[in-house]
Amino acid sequence: MKMLITILICFIYTTGFSKTITVGKNRQHPSIKSAVNKAVAGDTILIDEGVYKEGQIILTKALVLRGVNYPVLDGEKKYEILTIKANGVVVEGIVFRNSGRSSYMDIAALRIADSRFVTVKNNRFESAFFGIYSQHATSCTITGNKLTSDAKDEINSANGIHCW
Repeated sequence: MKMLITILICFIYTTGFSKTITVGKNRQHPSIKSAVNKAVAGDTILIDEGVYKEGQIILTKALVLRGVNYPVLDGEKKYEILTIKANGVVVEGIVFRNSGRSSYMDIAALRIADSRFVTVKNNRFESAFFGIYSQHATSCTITGNKLTSDAKDEINSANGIHCW
């Protein structure tokens, strides 16, 4: 019952007071990180098409990240691209490309860490070590995503979707 009340309160709060923040050339914010910093829980961040090289982006509040015409978040083969550390996040319509690679650190294009009710849908993952890495995450939905790899052998690749 307590969980149902919490979900209901989050729904009322996010639908009643949320705003949309746009990211892109000649938009409110030129970078995703600046939009994430400005946003409050329940906001939607619309990301225009283009290539964004911003290192690792960490979400610590319930946001919707929605791509317009599949913008590319490029990890430059160095970074975990998006790390989610909040409940109720939605990520859709984004290309995650060139994540870092490390079996020691388990670098992923998108990591869900200790979170609940996260939705990852209709995204593309290209040249990623781990595509989607779900770590201590529960009640999450991962659907309609396309994952491809450029790995030539097993030692240079990890799981497309990894859950533990």
